[in-house]
Amino acid sequence: MFRQIFSACLLSCALIVSSADAGDQSRIGTAAAQELRIPAGSRGTALGGAILASVSGAEAMHWNPSGVVFGGTKREAVFSYLDYMADMSMNYFAVTTKLRDDIAVGVSAKVFSVGDIVVTTETSPEGTGEVLNPTFSCVSFTYSQMLTDRVAFGTTFKFIHEGIKRETASGMAFDFGFQYKTALEGLTFAIAMRNFGPDLRFDGPDLDRTVSLSDAIPNADPQATSRIFRTSLASAELPTSVEIGIAYDFLATDLGKATFSATFRNNNLATDEYQAGIEYDVRHMLQLRGGYAVSPTGEALPNGFNKEYILGPSFGFGLNVPMGNKDKSFRVDYAYGKTEFFQDNHWLTVGLGF
Repeated sequence: MFRQIFSACLLSCALIVSSADAGDQSRIGTAAAQELRIPAGSRGTALGGAILASVSGAEAMHWNPSGVVFGGTKREAVFSYLDYMADMSMNYFAVTTKLRDDIAVGVSAKVFSVGDIVVTTETSPEGTGEVLNPTFSCVSFTYSQMLTDRVAFGTTFKFIHEGIKRETASGMAFDFGFQYKTALEGLTFAIAMRNFGPDLRFDGPDLDRTVSLSDAIPNADPQATSRIFRTSLASAELPTSVEIGIAYDFLATDLGKATFSATFRNNNLATDEYQAGIEYDVRHMLQLRGGYAVSPTGEALPNGFNKEYILGPSFGFGLNVPMGNKDKSFRVDYAYGKTEFFQDNHWLTVGLGF
């Protein structure tokens, strides 16, 4: 039964990859809920996003929900803060628990803030005195299960909410993923689909317009009452992606273990990405990480660039502090992401296993 499910999901991902329209340059940047693409957690970002096949615990809720069940403790809580470019920031919080040795569930919340925006008009180009602070949020629930002793499956349901002034957009999305630990020790494969769901559309009272029928319709009764009409905005697709990843422990000694990981990400409304990273774990206490993400397209984008300048090198480290026994631990992770024209990005993550 498992083989049929796994084969069907793998075939579905392959069909989606082959039919994805990421090569259509005119559609780049048109996705809704772009905050879903912003990575959460320091370990994955330090590895350039190449964490699909090696992620575990609470951080897996963002990258690949199948990895939640591989958490090292019964319960785990993670908080992550991102100091993003252009005064933007993001807070991420996740909690997971194991219902059984082979089943884990979790909830997470992501809040992305674009900072203060001064409202300007044609008559007040210096500002009207009003300041907006748009906030985008996503609340998720994840279920992860070991299907066999080597294969794990996970799925995440997301509720998305965005607000700008009095206009809002709400919707839902789904993730699902697999991790397969092969018979070759240290080699893991993974596949995942993320942010699959219906289109989002903004609506709200600021889109209402009062129209006088006598002005709008020739020969209309001048005593006719005015009508309120609401402008209908266009909907936009979610930033869906299909990803295939690999991780391999290529060096293991008494001192530590080195892992190489790589991921290919096919985006529906953005250029595709190749991601690779290396992590060296020293006695499960200190982790050193480095990664790189690049867009393989050689075609010019509409703005004249030939690559995405938010991609590039990343680095980071992690510190694990045992707390009495193997069921309790405290960890701190940091990641640094280099960008071309914007300010560099910084992630700080604190985790507690109990």
